[in-house]
Amino acid sequence: MTLKIFILVMIAEICSASTHTFFKHGVNGIDMEHISGIKNYLRFLRQVLASPHIWLGLLVVCSGMAVWLLVLAQAELSMAFPLDSIQYVIILFSSYLFLGERINRDRIIGTAFIIGGIVLVALK
Repeated sequence: MTLKIFILVMIAEICSASTHTFFKHGVNGIDMEHISGIKNYLRFLRQVLASPHIWLGLLVVCSGMAVWLLVLAQAELSMAFPLDSIQYVIILFSSYLFLGERINRDRIIGTAFIIGGIVLVALK
């Protein structure tokens, strides 16, 4: 794997993790307790579409997809796709830093296994 492809993968994965963080931030303030029936689902959809964080997430996901397509054009899928798992590591830290979520021992251990797998694939 070349440094160029690695950098592109990292950019794509940061975009992907950012997308999920923006989406989560966007829906955090929406009341989900009374969602039943089509009227409430439509109200939920209106609130989602009114959130600037949702729109920012959509913009970032499109940007990340463009970068990911550059990765796929230059790398083998069997190598690039496992590297997509780095997103789990980025999300662990972004959810802690930006959403105030807690990180427990089990998540750290699981993330360490993911990092080990990424290293094995990258060392090919």
